[in-house]
Amino acid sequence: MREAVIQIICAGLGTLGFALFFQVRRQHLITASLGGALSWLCYLAVREICASVFLSSLVASAVICLWSEAMARIRKAPANVFLIPGIVPLLPGGALYYAMSGIVSENLDQFVQKGRETALVAVGIAGGIVIGSEIVRLILSIRLHHRRSLEAKRRTSRQEKN
Repeated sequence: MREAVIQIICAGLGTLGFALFFQVRRQHLITASLGGALSWLCYLAVREICASVFLSSLVASAVICLWSEAMARIRKAPANVFLIPGIVPLLPGGALYYAMSGIVSENLDQFVQKGRETALVAVGIAGGIVIGSEIVRLILSIRLHHRRSLEAKRRTSRQEKN
């Protein structure tokens, strides 16, 4: 438990560093950093339940995509300001390093194992972003349809009164 808390805090601090590197505006730094901590929290929670790097990355990136869209509307900023730094903790840097190390040292087993893990995480992140984006698109579409139907009802009621 204590180790997980330390990992989540470090994910938030690491995200802060990347947010500074990406020149995120000062008023969005804390929100972007919280996104990184949230993505790692989700990753650890799903990983504890199912032990799958693919599913963990998929769920965590979908959650951070939804978080980014919500923060974009609340903070009046583009969603990418929160999405890109928030995904940084999920990136498979260690697995990619060990895959490349395996290829250089001619350790085929290490290359295959870590290369597979890298690919699964990358596909999970991409899939999670797609799923999160589609959920947001669906919500906005339903909201727009509801708003249009309310406007049509108001127009109809005004016409009936006249």
